[in-house]
Amino acid sequence: MKMMIIICPETREREINDLIDRHGVHAFSQIRDVIGAGKTGKKMGTQVWPGESILTFAVVEDSKSEELKDALRSCAQELYPGEGMRTFVLAIEEVI
Repeated sequence: MKMMIIICPETREREINDLIDRHGVHAFSQIRDVIGAGKTGKKMGTQVWPGESILTFAVVEDSKSEELKDALRSCAQELYPGEGMRTFVLAIEEVI
């Protein structure tokens, strides 16, 4: 199993939720109002550095992670410059 961690602009929350739903992932967790800095700049929720992100966690079967990675990669390529989206994939050793 894999844990997919998706960081996307808050304005893309619905798009990401729809994407993971279309790929048969119906269990996930989200954290809103995420701030930070990365390749596309700072998103601090302030007037100087506006914008915030959404952090989505989903644990999926290995075969599903490949399918979802491809879909997320395509989605990231369609973002506007400066929006930025990252997906991290981690191996899950055990689910209790």
